[in-house]
Amino acid sequence: MTWGECKTATLQKMAALRDNVLAETSDTAPYRDIMTAPANEGILLLTGTVCPILRCIEIEQQRQAGLPAGAGRRYDLRELAPDFRRMRENQLFFERDGVATRVAGFLLEAARFLTLPNQQGRWRVWYESWPSLVDDLTPDDEELPLEEDAARLLPLYIASQLFKDDDLGQAVQLRNEFELGLSRLAVSPSMGEDHFASVRGWY
Repeated sequence: MTWGECKTATLQKMAALRDNVLAETSDTAPYRDIMTAPANEGILLLTGTVCPILRCIEIEQQRQAGLPAGAGRRYDLRELAPDFRRMRENQLFFERDGVATRVAGFLLEAARFLTLPNQQGRWRVWYESWPSLVDDLTPDDEELPLEEDAARLLPLYIASQLFKDDDLGQAVQLRNEFELGLSRLAVSPSMGEDHFASVRGWY
């Protein structure tokens, strides 16, 4: 779904738009310019729950001589990946000689500082990233950072927020529809976009 399609769907749910043309009219004008904030709230909510954006950091590590027994190597995940939001649970893998295994023996401090064992090999750290957000300069043809099932819920959320001052009953109804859709997505197979990163840069 593009940003323009999202705005059109939002206005249709508010009965402020009767066709698929995103035009400036007396009905749409009060809402078009104040959609950005609730849209970003909805994007953050959806990507933080049912539609995370998954990325992977790859760390190539050489064994460091001279470290005390049991000492590890510490990495700042936000430094390695500026869009780092949080690490995926049980999603750390170690690969050596072409064989990858899931790793449980690591330390994560302050939800961002990862300490790995002092072993030579390749580490894969799967994490959820922050989504790109919209602003007043976002073009209508820009794709939203949501999978289609989640994107269809965003106009419901935006409309429910915009209706709070004008029609509380309608706002509650739209929010209930949003929450129902959210609960259905929560029990569906996991969604997410997969991307890789390394300590040497994105590729």
